[in-house]
Amino acid sequence: MEKRKKQGLELSQEQVLRQDLRLFSVLASPEEEFLRQAAELEADPLFVRLCTPGADGSTPVVRKRFAGASYAFTMACGDEAIASAAGSGGGAGEWLAGRPEMLKLAQRAGLDNFEKYFLQEAAFSPAAAGRACGLTTAEAAALKNFTDAFTLAHERIPPAALPEVYLRCAARLSAEEGKLSLAYTHPAYFRGAYSVNNEALLNMRKTGALTREEAARARTLTARAQRIAWRKSGFHRALTSLVEEQTDFLLERAPLKPFTQRELAARIGLNPGTVSRLMAGKTVIAPWGSEIKLKDLFRQKKEYIIDKITEVLGGGAAKMTDREVAESLKAVYGIRISRRSVNLYRTKTGL
Repeated sequence: MEKRKKQGLELSQEQVLRQDLRLFSVLASPEEEFLRQAAELEADPLFVRLCTPGADGSTPVVRKRFAGASYAFTMACGDEAIASAAGSGGGAGEWLAGRPEMLKLAQRAGLDNFEKYFLQEAAFSPAAAGRACGLTTAEAAALKNFTDAFTLAHERIPPAALPEVYLRCAARLSAEEGKLSLAYTHPAYFRGAYSVNNEALLNMRKTGALTREEAARARTLTARAQRIAWRKSGFHRALTSLVEEQTDFLLERAPLKPFTQRELAARIGLNPGTVSRLMAGKTVIAPWGSEIKLKDLFRQKKEYIIDKITEVLGGGAAKMTDREVAESLKAVYGIRISRRSVNLYRTKTGL
């Protein structure tokens, strides 16, 4: 009996190890390869069936959009390279030809209405959307058709054919009335992640909607969807937390706060190495229009302290003792460091 129990334990450990290795593989994949895997999954006919409600109305695989994230439609529409990447014929040339007119309709609708009525996957009513957005029924129908075609074509473009900015730029940040909003620039992130409804999947098997072979492959596909969802969700949590921490800087109200990848990892409950991989090579478009690296939104505490010492000393013009500098840092910025630490920083920087 003991031997059998030990074999069962070893088998369980092997399964967990295989799962961990697969998850690490998805996590460690370059962005281009990750997006290819996600697109390949969504194009699988069986996976499409799993995302469709069954006879009882339940859906085995449910797509969940990230809270507060939208798709940077205007940025995508403004890039001529999408046209050449998508290719001609079969719709790409036709719907891109109407881009300027459709973009004006989207702007008339407004960002909130455009997201609500044209980017959601819920049932669409041209009449209702038109009334809410100040468009005619025909205009609303045309804009919906254009948006669906654009997003579909954009998603199916091989990552290698996309302009490089779409692979490295995670999102566009906008400032309005003192608040930041985040819009993903690649639909793979805008469309969110998947969650698996195991009960609905089990019902699908019981009712015979899946053959034995399809049921086995469905398990593989849902496991892959969960791994892809983990990476997407992890990146979304890291990005939104980082943006939240550096809001004052991004709104041009203050310098960068001292904040490290290790602190971010602790805040969102991920391993520092995982956060480092998720952030690697990624950028965002700042509210002022510049592309900035995510890693540049982190700042070591010592760099922050040195900047404040420089301010206290007026760039070195003021003649103050180390103790006086330490007292000023505490009184003005709430920074508590010893006189010896001040001396060390001054020695290193020549202040």
